[in-house]
Amino acid sequence: MKNMKALLTVMASVTLVSGLAACSTGTGGSNSSSGSGDGASKPAASSTTSTPAPAPAEAKKQEPISIRFAWWGDGKRHEKYNAIADLYEKAHPNIKIVREFGAFNDYWDKLATQTAGGNAPDVVGMHATYVADYARRNTLLDLGQYIQDGTIDVKNFPPAVQEAGKVNGKTVMVAQGVTMTGWNFNTAAFDKLGVKYPDYNWTWDDFIAKATELQKAIKENGVWASVDGSGDITGLQVYARQRGKDLFNADGKLGVNKDDMVAWFSLWDKLRKIKAIPDAATSEQYASVSLDQGLFVKGKVLLANFPFNQIPLYQNYIKEGEVRALRRPTDPKGKEGEFIEGAYLAVAATSKHPKEAADFISFFVNNDEAVKIFKLEQGALGSTKGNDTIKPLLSPPEQRTIDAIQTSLKTAGQLPLPPAGQGAVRTLLTETAQSVAFGQSSIDKGAQEFVDKATAILNK
Repeated sequence: MKNMKALLTVMASVTLVSGLAACSTGTGGSNSSSGSGDGASKPAASSTTSTPAPAPAEAKKQEPISIRFAWWGDGKRHEKYNAIADLYEKAHPNIKIVREFGAFNDYWDKLATQTAGGNAPDVVGMHATYVADYARRNTLLDLGQYIQDGTIDVKNFPPAVQEAGKVNGKTVMVAQGVTMTGWNFNTAAFDKLGVKYPDYNWTWDDFIAKATELQKAIKENGVWASVDGSGDITGLQVYARQRGKDLFNADGKLGVNKDDMVAWFSLWDKLRKIKAIPDAATSEQYASVSLDQGLFVKGKVLLANFPFNQIPLYQNYIKEGEVRALRRPTDPKGKEGEFIEGAYLAVAATSKHPKEAADFISFFVNNDEAVKIFKLEQGALGSTKGNDTIKPLLSPPEQRTIDAIQTSLKTAGQLPLPPAGQGAVRTLLTETAQSVAFGQSSIDKGAQEFVDKATAILNK
């Protein structure tokens, strides 16, 4: 996590020029690999002498080109993205999609380095909690021109979904899907322990009580009731909103104080003391592993927080029981804290082929065959037409996904756009939470240090 903080600092210090050409594909780390696909087909020659030679502009369109496309995820997601890229290549024989992908944390570390060096992929997977760091440094292309000329079709995207892709009035990304992050459990694990399932609309008191009940019922060493959520910035954002605040306020400054952070760290410390969450070393060990190797899939924790669109992914690896959703614990005396999330596609400002990159994005989010492959991979689709197309194809886990998203959207609000520097604050929260968990900092000291350092980061 310290690497990410350093990389984002480097990125912040580099001024990127939109005309800088993108470099060739890098190999990446152990969690990144190249995708499938052969070289681009050669343009077909004229079949008869009576066919006029193409105009220079037409000939240029058929020149073989490569577009680099980067995303995060696990093996199952990679299969879907590769299949859609294959479809596009088949429809556009002169275009090759060069694929770059990896696990979530590795993806953002690598993208920060690539962007700072002017070597970002043409099409990049983007997230609402990261976009400000990129858009405000003009490293993402304004897609408005391609929406206006019809290259990117968003006519079936609700206004709210279109607005979610804008920064300072400019469209810098297009929604692949909208989702919510909540808590999830496996019914089989609860059944084996004889513990009643949590209520979907639970409170923080209910959460602590259920974790305590589970831990008392667990007889096996190395198994815990819940993951340690103290370093989860999305959870902290929801918690702050329940207290009538925002982690990042509308001015881009820190919106929480020491008392808020003491309350947050104390909540998790209470569970740590009764051993209802993993020890610090175990949590750190599993922090960056792939989904299929994580604590929840391995049955080492019974409650885990992740986006609802990932329910089918987890269900692929969990063969016994059903993965079911729970909303974020609420504060009956506070406010609703949940907010709309999602995943998006953007084009790097350094792309040599911006129009083709924009066309690929439109294909990805609108083509009937593409959305049938994608389904609910990143939540409910941005396109209402796309959602109508996939509804008859949804599996039971996918049905639970869309039900959870639609239910939570009834109480979810909009989140102020995270400011530049939010990535560094995310890293700071992880490091502070780890310090408290390892006993290196007291809750009081950790809370004060987080507020002081986060304030300094956001005031730069």
